[in-house]
Amino acid sequence: MSFNFFNSADFTDDPQQYFSSRSRDYECYRPTYPAAAIEAILNNLQLPLTVADVGAGTGIGARLLARSEVKVWAVEPSAAMRESASPHAQVEFLAGSAEAIPLPSASVDVVSSFQAFHWFDFQTSLQEFRRVLKPQGRLALVWSFWDGRDPITHTYSRLVLESAPKAQTVGPAKSWLDRLHYRLFWQGIRLPGFTRLTRQEFNHTQTLDGQGLVGLAYSQGFTPAAGDAWNALVTKILALYQEHQDNQGQVTLRYRTRLYLATLR
Repeated sequence: MSFNFFNSADFTDDPQQYFSSRSRDYECYRPTYPAAAIEAILNNLQLPLTVADVGAGTGIGARLLARSEVKVWAVEPSAAMRESASPHAQVEFLAGSAEAIPLPSASVDVVSSFQAFHWFDFQTSLQEFRRVLKPQGRLALVWSFWDGRDPITHTYSRLVLESAPKAQTVGPAKSWLDRLHYRLFWQGIRLPGFTRLTRQEFNHTQTLDGQGLVGLAYSQGFTPAAGDAWNALVTKILALYQEHQDNQGQVTLRYRTRLYLATLR
């Protein structure tokens, strides 16, 4: 599984607002995460628990973690994303960022981040994670990727990725030191200030109709927002849907989910 952390956030100079205009599609059509990955995050932790889910988006990961004895603070900078979130009794949204988490020091048992850590300032966010975690607190960083080994998923992801405008690199590149830190982290070798870094992988699927496939593409942030380029992408996606839909009018996309767990040093 490959992922270009090193340039992952370079195509925008305002990552906090990157998905704001697409927040409803993000909430409706983004995939969830494997139950086994969620259980691994909470495994062997004593209840009750408090979790800070940072860069929470519309709370997809936060709602999966929340349960009767697990309270989740969903920290998200975008008002549009917070407002588009489905409510959950054990999830409370806070306006904040990874670099300025609005929680007291040593106040949470777990810090989680789903599909977001690559947007954060590496050093500052880790410093904040260490600040809000209780002693021996747990850090959980999660990503899901389209599984290109599956032919339908490969075709769909290629259509979506190739639709991105070619000139989108307006943000500053990450420093060489951050690149090194990311590389060591991604390989499961080291994360500053944390110990017992582990890496696990899970398989996951998402079943969508034609509208869902289009909505998922729109939720990506980098796809065209309107105009001929967007219309062309929609046409291609619907053609894929017509070719591959099952008897229930659904297409299944396959994902690989990677989970990193670490303990506060």
